[in-house]
Amino acid sequence: MIFSLQRYIEDYLVRRSLSDIDQYSVRLANLYDNDRSKSTDQDFLKRMKRIRTVLFLNNTGIDREDFEAALLKQLDSRFKKKTTAT
Repeated sequence: MIFSLQRYIEDYLVRRSLSDIDQYSVRLANLYDNDRSKSTDQDFLKRMKRIRTVLFLNNTGIDREDFEAALLKQLDSRFKKKTTAT
């Protein structure tokens, strides 16, 4: 699953014309796989913000909070397991 997450994040960055020179996608994929199921949206966004990266320094036109919130929404729609009421 981690590879699928990583590939999806890499493709997302490419679609936005951003280069991932410090492997942000790898660290985010590992974080998502390990911690997303036990975190609320706000808690997970705080954890995402703790990832050290130059992605946002190299692309000054991007607001990190908005970017990560949109990316989390995309990841959740694609990878978050649906909960069913029983």
